[in-house]
Amino acid sequence: MTQQDKLYKTHWHSFWFGFMSALSIMLFFLLIGTVTERISFGTTSPKKTSIEKSTETTTTNTSLSSKSFEQFIQDNNIDKEKFDTCLADRQHKKNVQNDIDSGKLAGVKGTPHSFVLIDDAIYEIPGAVTEKGMREFFDDLLAGNDPRAKDISSTTNLAPVDKSDWIRGRDNARITVIEYSDLDCPFCKEFHKSVINIMKDYSKDVRWVFRHMPVDELHPDARTKAEASECIGELGGADAFWKYIDTLLKQ
Repeated sequence: MTQQDKLYKTHWHSFWFGFMSALSIMLFFLLIGTVTERISFGTTSPKKTSIEKSTETTTTNTSLSSKSFEQFIQDNNIDKEKFDTCLADRQHKKNVQNDIDSGKLAGVKGTPHSFVLIDDAIYEIPGAVTEKGMREFFDDLLAGNDPRAKDISSTTNLAPVDKSDWIRGRDNARITVIEYSDLDCPFCKEFHKSVINIMKDYSKDVRWVFRHMPVDELHPDARTKAEASECIGELGGADAFWKYIDTLLKQ
């Protein structure tokens, strides 16, 4: 064997030795990572649902600072201990889920999503329509003009308003707005502000119904806030419920 062949063979062996060493190290760390992952999954849940995560605390997930929330509780004569128990025990879990189920049945796929009822007609408003657009829509309805929207009363499965709903406005108002909303949705906040302004000028003609539609995948704390609002409504009444909703959606 020539000197050149010996040199070539030495280089080749060095290459394979280095390659196999690197491969062994990679496999070692991969094995360690896999074992570690399996151990951690064996002691904790690999996925924590948004509902479980959102019930860990009350003050943070009500979206108000501790001081602001304490003040809100006092101002509305709400028993803090009863509120904490109500939220921790998820006493209004079913109420919120009923709203979600009714929204899905009515065809709600995103938030905000509203339905406008007048006489025997039902119109659909998907998305955050501008305040100007809503005013024009209401003016057309009240004047008997074509509202440039499709009457879906014959095709929708919208649940009728009943005593379980939170209602703002007169019972005999000609127009009813049923809003499905997520308390952490930025578009819902814009729409909510618009409706608050509109209600000041249409208080005799429009009543407003609020229903919960938290989108867990996007806003993991929204369901807890929805349940918190139900607790506040139970303990403080409709006025307290609407004040809390307004506070969250005006931030």
